[in-house]
Amino acid sequence: MNFGRRRGKAEPERPADEKLPPEADQETAPEAEDPDLIEVDQEVDEQEADEQDDAGEFDDLEPEADDADEDLRADGPFDFDEVDLGVDDVTRVDLGTLIVTPWPGLNLQLQVNEGTRQVQALTGVWQKSGLEVALFAAPASGGLARELRDDIIEEAQQAGGTAEVAQGPFGAEIRRVLPQQGPKHEQLYHVSRIWFAEGPRWLLRGTLLGEAALGQDETKAAPFLEFFRNLVVRRGDKPMVPGEQMTMELPRTKEA
Repeated sequence: MNFGRRRGKAEPERPADEKLPPEADQETAPEAEDPDLIEVDQEVDEQEADEQDDAGEFDDLEPEADDADEDLRADGPFDFDEVDLGVDDVTRVDLGTLIVTPWPGLNLQLQVNEGTRQVQALTGVWQKSGLEVALFAAPASGGLARELRDDIIEEAQQAGGTAEVAQGPFGAEIRRVLPQQGPKHEQLYHVSRIWFAEGPRWLLRGTLLGEAALGQDETKAAPFLEFFRNLVVRRGDKPMVPGEQMTMELPRTKEA
């Protein structure tokens, strides 16, 4: 498989005056100085949230949809055994259990456990949007995505927000709105879209944040969707409990 064939699509249009870092600076993923700083918040007022609900963006889907269907990730994300990374000259970042293909200008930030030096999650940030990625062990029979969706919906409702199931690029996705108090005690909202992709005994969760999560302009989400599709999971044979989060390693640049 010529895995590098979609690399060009991952590079979104940029303003003419935007300066990219030199190639040498693009080859490594910088570790976030503070893991708490990786979250990209997008705040909307109450009227905007109501308009989204009125527009039907959070319509329910039938829960019987099978998110583990291999066709849903025919264009990625991929299992390591499904691709040949040696057929192109694309620069990738090797995190052990996850291989990442960033585009120039994308800022990769890592949530690192300072005690173990293991990476819990990564976030790709570009302009006013971001995508947080976490990896989990999953049963061979699939079905973990539905369990995680149910948990997210329940947690959002308990927090006074909303989380609805909608049609997404990988089947059912979660569109979540959580209330937050602003610096002047005003009522604000944190908006996100959550994707799930199930592979052979693994599950990737991608949480789209910022402007790209608002759903009003899919062109803002498109580069993050391509980034998510280009992820490659190297699960290994280690026995793991389904639902257990799979940690990553600090990055190694991989020239295929």
